[in-house]
Amino acid sequence: MDDELLDVFDERGWHVGVKPRADVHRDGDWHQAFHLWVVNADGVLLQRRARDKASWPGYLDASAAGHLIAGEAVRDGLREAEEELGAAYAFDDLESLGMHRVDDAERSGVVNRELQHVFAVRDARPLETWRDFDRVELDGLVLVGHDGFLELARALEAGTDRGEDLAVPARAWDGVAVVDARVTPGELVPAPYLSTIAPALRRLGRRR
Repeated sequence: MDDELLDVFDERGWHVGVKPRADVHRDGDWHQAFHLWVVNADGVLLQRRARDKASWPGYLDASAAGHLIAGEAVRDGLREAEEELGAAYAFDDLESLGMHRVDDAERSGVVNRELQHVFAVRDARPLETWRDFDRVELDGLVLVGHDGFLELARALEAGTDRGEDLAVPARAWDGVAVVDARVTPGELVPAPYLSTIAPALRRLGRRR
């Protein structure tokens, strides 16, 4: 994966070249990512990243997410949903939630500067029917209610000290059983746009 080629961009968003993924993260170059949030009437579907992942192991993330490799268009990022969730969607069925600049340092010290193309899609299937998710990349899936997701997003945005005592109810699925769970803000991969998109996720999820 580290030798995967990524398009790199300058501060203005102009394409300036192509570099291996490892070099991009070492040097803190701007690059593109695709994030898909799957929602239904009950809430937001999060993926639990595998605990042996190099980046954010065991954390909760967008339903499907990944880099756009060199030469890919934004719509090509939809392959992540099929690879990670085993779900095929048409690009025209997605709702665009904008492009968000995310500039932070991961816990490993890697500088991560991404131009994240964010989308949402409504999928009403029950949690326990998601049987085709990638068991190597994901430890499972977690469904958080819309109110709870907004609480988590706001606490994360405000800082960890504001969310130390917060834990919202959720349902977790590991491919074998669905169990009741609690999710804290510190379990989410941080992204500055979460509270911004939460109302749109609620609206889309509850659309008939």
